[in-house]
Amino acid sequence: MRSTQLILTAFALLTLSACGGSATSQPAPASPGPQQPAPTAPGAVSAWTMTGTVKTEAGEPLAGVRVFADHTAFYNMNAEGVTDAQGRYTVALAHQPGSWAAGAYMNLKVGEQTFEARLKPNDDTSFDGSKGAVRDFTFKASDAPAGKVNTYIAHSNVELDYDTLVFTFTPDGPNVMGSTTPFTRPFVDGYGVQNVPLGRYRVSAVHVLNGTRQQLLLSSDDQEEFATSVLALFHDNHDRYGITMELSLKNPE
Repeated sequence: MRSTQLILTAFALLTLSACGGSATSQPAPASPGPQQPAPTAPGAVSAWTMTGTVKTEAGEPLAGVRVFADHTAFYNMNAEGVTDAQGRYTVALAHQPGSWAAGAYMNLKVGEQTFEARLKPNDDTSFDGSKGAVRDFTFKASDAPAGKVNTYIAHSNVELDYDTLVFTFTPDGPNVMGSTTPFTRPFVDGYGVQNVPLGRYRVSAVHVLNGTRQQLLLSSDDQEEFATSVLALFHDNHDRYGITMELSLKNPE
């Protein structure tokens, strides 16, 4: 009788399981399909991965920026990624022992010309690829490519007081920093006018000669006729002086 009771009890348990009773077992999980990389949460660190954001100083995200990681020992083992609309990126690293260094490039359009700016991460230290890292970037005004203004005198009779020579740059459309605000720069003897944000400008110049303030006449590669305000652009002269603006000056007639 005891063995019969045990058999009946076992049968009752099996019946409950088949009918969906409280003893029902859970169905086996389906076989997983191809694994897709999961989105990385901001600030999260994953092995063999570099993640982060690229933003302006005002905190606005920058899309389309090329971010890279270079292996510090094997220079042919680079990895790249591109920021999305929220300025986020993910770079998958090769499973190679050693450290990696981060960097980024972004293209800046000025009129019909495109210039490249290189960005450094906020944390510029190299990191172990097996541990992964977060490297954020902030695009600063100092990161934007700048140009030099080369000045020439129109002929031997021109008199200039370089100590008082000042140029006014009025953007003809947004410059490389997106600004349309005019600004002035003094001429620095031996250096000229350097580190001017790339752009297309209306340029004028004044100096004080023998105690009299004079509005000078200028010409440029882009407007050869002399005038008190001249249109001038920066051009990338790879074979000469880099990115320059060429201006010729003379006294008012």
